[in-house]
Amino acid sequence: MICRIMHRTRYDYGCRVFLEPHQVRLVPRGDASQRLLRFHAAITPEPAGRTLVTDALGNTVLMVWFVDTTDHFAVTTEAVVETLRGNPFDYLVETPRAVLPIPLTRAEAAVAASCLEPVAGEQRRTLALAERLRQDGADTPQDFALALLSWISANLRTGVRLEPGILDPDAVLAAGEASCRDLTVFFMAACRHVGIPARFASGYHEGDPDSDEQDLHAWAEVCLPGGGWRGFDPSLGLAVADRHIVLAASPHPDDAAPVFGAFRGDGGTARLTHEIRLQLSQPNE
Repeated sequence: MICRIMHRTRYDYGCRVFLEPHQVRLVPRGDASQRLLRFHAAITPEPAGRTLVTDALGNTVLMVWFVDTTDHFAVTTEAVVETLRGNPFDYLVETPRAVLPIPLTRAEAAVAASCLEPVAGEQRRTLALAERLRQDGADTPQDFALALLSWISANLRTGVRLEPGILDPDAVLAAGEASCRDLTVFFMAACRHVGIPARFASGYHEGDPDSDEQDLHAWAEVCLPGGGWRGFDPSLGLAVADRHIVLAASPHPDDAAPVFGAFRGDGGTARLTHEIRLQLSQPNE
């Protein structure tokens, strides 16, 4: 699929403030599942400097810095991405390692150690659920991920939650409804408990084709023997294929935030507005 994306983010501060250096994680990732064909970022006020860097997690980050005060900060990105993975199961399972917990290679263990740490917050009931799924037969990495998706689809609802932060995994169970970011961390907690490295992915999904409203989306990526990092979307109950576009992935959600930075000023308060437009088409269209 060819994905054309326009993403406008604006912060208004109510008074003039000084912007500290900002990290903008709105550059679509280039990897085995997607290819970045074109990218442009317009920023106001005009930064004193900007550069693209690869962070310690392998994400492309646009770093910008400023010298003057301003009453706003706005970023408009335009990107064209080709998604490459029509089949999310296009790999050969390494049968000897298809057990829980996954026996990791030396390289995998070094990279994935932080993706096996327990997530923050109360999760006793969530971990009990993970154990029950494993005991009921979901005892390989792929089977467990799919069984967990199925359980979430049958028992939890996806909703919009405007409050900041992320619910504890057990709070998701208690509420029976959560945002995509809450469900992603819930999914990560269960996977990590049984020994599957899991991380938080931020990006875009095609959404409802009949709706003009788009928003950032979140899902999980897990490291599978033979498959490497693969996406699983607990909000939609599916393995990620060519209708998702990744911006950034991290063991902790904060490190996949689309914009990260601070400002200095007396009485300044930030008001955020944003707009996303996403169009998908076949390569020959």
